[in-house]
Amino acid sequence: MPYRGRPSQGCEECRKRRKKCDLRPGGCGRCANAHRPCPGYPQQDSLRILDQSAEIVSKALGTRSKGSSPETDSPLGSDRSPSAAHSPPAISTHVSPLPIDSEDSSFAFFFNNCVINHNVYHNCVHEPDNKHLIAGIKAFGIANLSKHYSDRRLLISAQHQYATALNLTNLALRDPVQVKRDETLLAILILTNYETLTGGVTRTLDAWEQHVNGASSLLSLRGLNGVQGTTGRVLTLHVITSINVICLLRCLPTPPFVHLLQAKIFEYLYEPDNPAIRYQRINLECADFRHAVTHCQITSPDEIISRTAELDAKLIKAFTDVPKSWEGELITKFLPRQFVEAGLPSFELRYTDQATNYIWASFRSSRIMVNEIVLQSVLDDSDAYRSARERSQTIMRQCQTEILAGMAQYTSGSEEMLPWSGFKRPVRYFVPEAVSSDLPIMRALSGYGVLWPLFVAGSCSTATHEIKTHVAEIYRYFGEQLKIEQALLLRKMIWALMRVSASPNSKNVSAL
Repeated sequence: MPYRGRPSQGCEECRKRRKKCDLRPGGCGRCANAHRPCPGYPQQDSLRILDQSAEIVSKALGTRSKGSSPETDSPLGSDRSPSAAHSPPAISTHVSPLPIDSEDSSFAFFFNNCVINHNVYHNCVHEPDNKHLIAGIKAFGIANLSKHYSDRRLLISAQHQYATALNLTNLALRDPVQVKRDETLLAILILTNYETLTGGVTRTLDAWEQHVNGASSLLSLRGLNGVQGTTGRVLTLHVITSINVICLLRCLPTPPFVHLLQAKIFEYLYEPDNPAIRYQRINLECADFRHAVTHCQITSPDEIISRTAELDAKLIKAFTDVPKSWEGELITKFLPRQFVEAGLPSFELRYTDQATNYIWASFRSSRIMVNEIVLQSVLDDSDAYRSARERSQTIMRQCQTEILAGMAQYTSGSEEMLPWSGFKRPVRYFVPEAVSSDLPIMRALSGYGVLWPLFVAGSCSTATHEIKTHVAEIYRYFGEQLKIEQALLLRKMIWALMRVSASPNSKNVSAL
């Protein structure tokens, strides 16, 4: 059930006839001219979901489905209970996983490198209802091991485990008890990470967005009861962050239930001085603002400029007077003048750990996306509006440069050092049992968080050719050295923007 991009705003008749709709209030002009009643415009108050579970299983197995069952033909299925109305359909494909000797190692990799508490490991293995979660862990862990050892046989086994995990997770989603358990939500999050790791250049972002939207539907189904426990709150915040990424990039409104869940979670959080908590409160507002302007709910240039300044000030305040552990170390370096003028950093920013780096990068990408609205929507060339655009451009360029300056923490190394050897676990998530592990610490997860802030830096309207080229090279490193295949897909998207920008008579193009 992937998110399919921003849906058409036109009426049903215009969409069916593949015609551009003028979106006239009360009914479109095409329908009026054809003397037919206009069916109206679609509601845009939630994420759109399309079931593609069978297709994803087919890709995981390396084959095409030869047929589908009645359950996979319908988004909900004919025999589903009301309690499972928002969950994906069951998958009827039966898979026999290859027998291998690395499943114990896959568990070791996951729990040593994915910062999961050891008690979760014990409960997961000994709880008979967690087969879907166990299969997901095996799929993700074996996929990482296959990349670490460049073992094709392990990759095939990971694909089989992934297909099994999809089957078992869909069964859990149809169970009125299982569907509301924290383990089921965790299983979907693990499948999301699997897609980030293995979603290569021959694929699209659909499967990744499928799992994000599946988790979104599950949050709605779990309701406020799903955040009563500590584990549920942590998992819910992870999902909300992913939903927020999609809403910001696609200019979608935040689903109302997400606002309710986040407000409820913050009733339990006693870290008002934590920059991440303060930032999380504001970022949903940023997504809603981008949607309101893009869909002409806010049209006044003065209101757009003032609202942009208000949100930008809130974002800055969230990261004012941060604790010492949140401050980055600035390391100057030489860079030719022409590259500095093109927006590339002449310094590096290094933080205590990769989690802190990611949060700073996300904060800067939010500022870019908010200020991009001014450049896209305020077209009046009078002095006041020109000054507002120049101010937004300055903010965007500064944030771009700082995002790129933080990437050195992920990409720097030497011939004597493995690319990931300098990585540290976030202190608050440290797992003592992992100290003696000979597996690469945080190798698989180190670059996941910064993929999207990096995309924002490389695809907004102030991105120069030099910035796009630099971003593409960072994605190449993530893909080839850290083995995160989704980075290679995003690299292709950046190159596509560069080709468009290089075409005659084209202006600087933004994907935001």
